[in-house]
Amino acid sequence: MSQQLSPIDVYQKLPGLNCAACGVKTCMGFASKLIARELDIEDCPHITNHPAKYHELKELLTPPVRPVEIGRGERARALGGEEVLYRHERTYFNPTALFVDVHDEMPTEELRGRVSTIDDYVEERIGVELTLDGVAVRCRSGEPSRFAGAVEAARDTTDLPLVLCTLDPDCMEEGLEAAGDARPLVYGATMENAEEMIPLAREHDAPLALVSGDLDELKRLSKNAASNGVTDVVLDPVVDPYNLMDSVNRALQVRRAAMEKREHFRYPMLTVPAAVHVPEEGDDAAYWEATVAAVMVNRWSDGLILHSTEAWALLPLVTLRQNVYQDPREPAKVESGLREMGSPDEASPVILTSNFALTYYTVESDVEGEDAWILVADTGGLAVDVAVAGDKLNEDVVKDLIEETDVEDRVGEKRLILPGKAGKLSGRIEVATGWDVEVGPQDSSEIPSYLSERERAEA
Repeated sequence: MSQQLSPIDVYQKLPGLNCAACGVKTCMGFASKLIARELDIEDCPHITNHPAKYHELKELLTPPVRPVEIGRGERARALGGEEVLYRHERTYFNPTALFVDVHDEMPTEELRGRVSTIDDYVEERIGVELTLDGVAVRCRSGEPSRFAGAVEAARDTTDLPLVLCTLDPDCMEEGLEAAGDARPLVYGATMENAEEMIPLAREHDAPLALVSGDLDELKRLSKNAASNGVTDVVLDPVVDPYNLMDSVNRALQVRRAAMEKREHFRYPMLTVPAAVHVPEEGDDAAYWEATVAAVMVNRWSDGLILHSTEAWALLPLVTLRQNVYQDPREPAKVESGLREMGSPDEASPVILTSNFALTYYTVESDVEGEDAWILVADTGGLAVDVAVAGDKLNEDVVKDLIEETDVEDRVGEKRLILPGKAGKLSGRIEVATGWDVEVGPQDSSEIPSYLSERERAEA
């Protein structure tokens, strides 16, 4: 889908009945919702009565990087679906999927335990739970039955999407049988095994990863898959961890070709940082894996296969992914209003902050353990200093917030602690609200000591 696609382009291919059956009053409004990905084509009950227009519209709305879904059910994972080369042009939609590997030479209980660890992984940051997205089952034994047993054990332990990793068609066939209807990603087809792998993917209705560090070969593989009825494709242009510049340039060429709608490159990209562990082991390999993974999250990888599960490797990666895939048009923010920390009463302090999510959750964390009121101002998702500079945090905003939350009815004295970075507003806020205003610390980590000193001074 072109970045310049307008509602009129879409409207011209709609029935134009303005029936509101889709939940929107007009077809023009429905067209806008389609472009924003807030509704689907199928939400129009009449469009299927016009097959030609339906297919034209479907193609018009398909992003340059076609979305490919791995797995089934609520935890199925979409890769790709992107419309722009760089996030600041608009936004990215589907965060890089993180798959962590197991292999078929692991004892069954060890494999199940590692799969459970992958399934249970969660970190919370600015109110969002950051998780892993799937399990990559690697065939190290070269034995079809053993690989099938590992796939079955993984499938029975988690409903996360699976990636089946083997270049041996015999092993892959048994692995796919063991996966049942889980719709795993078949990894993968190369120039050497494509004639056997492509029919397997088609037969099992499974997406297929095409693997080659030569882009001409990758194009031939893509054409071969498409001509044989496999269009749910993922591209692995093979990252060399020790020559990241060439690897990034190759990824750039693939993604640019997709943006130009060159048909055989219009698919998500997969990267395998875990490859640095073969044959190496130890901290150096884990370091390089984390480095490659971070680079490729920034450079168009729609999915990664990882090996390391150390906190120092995963936490920065899931945090980076969250940042890269935050819509630049919509800052991360929380609802404005009044929050209670601990068990505040009429003598508890009232602390003002902004509704930028990172600011709010940092303040909340630093105030934990105190009995206090937190007034969260709607600054449009901007941090305190930026909100003050842009006049998104001012005396009128604070006055309205105090009135809307009825905080005056909950406290005995009208005293407000202002963030240090908003100190210059103190006089204006006092005049506008009638409250006594204190200028608090610059950094919220100093709030507990500030409150302790304040309490001692009042004793």
